[in-house]
Amino acid sequence: MSDAFLKFWAEFMRQSSEGQRQAAAMADWISSGCPPGAALADLFRRCYGLPSAEQISRRQWQKVTGEFTDALNAYAPLWGWVPLARYDRLKRKLAQVESKLAEQERIISQLDALLAKKGLGHSALMTRFHNLITDQTQAFDQLMQSFAAIDTPDDSSDDSNTDHT
Repeated sequence: MSDAFLKFWAEFMRQSSEGQRQAAAMADWISSGCPPGAALADLFRRCYGLPSAEQISRRQWQKVTGEFTDALNAYAPLWGWVPLARYDRLKRKLAQVESKLAEQERIISQLDALLAKKGLGHSALMTRFHNLITDQTQAFDQLMQSFAAIDTPDDSSDDSNTDHT
């Protein structure tokens, strides 16, 4: 990372703490493309060792500010900063997701109301399911009792079938 980049931020933070520079001014300067005539441009030129605005070529200024922007984009995530374009994109996406969620909740409410109207609401379905389980349990018990009745030998039939010779 460039020493000039770190020097710029150190000086910016020092001046910010003294009330000479504001973060809003930094955001405005960067979002407007780092124009050479802005208030922060003097600080930038000093830290990067550049000549005055009149002596620097447009191409040289664009090259240095491009390097600064690249360095800023590399450091910003480490500082917990999010680029405004990404923030705006995520904000729009959040609004879309919230709108879709609201629509889905509205549809679910309508469907719940329809089910309840036809007696198929959650409580009605749970009652039907409980009754089904009870009926199946009774049918299984009856089946098992019938198997038990078939499997139990009759004592009188055993005596008549045995050979006593």
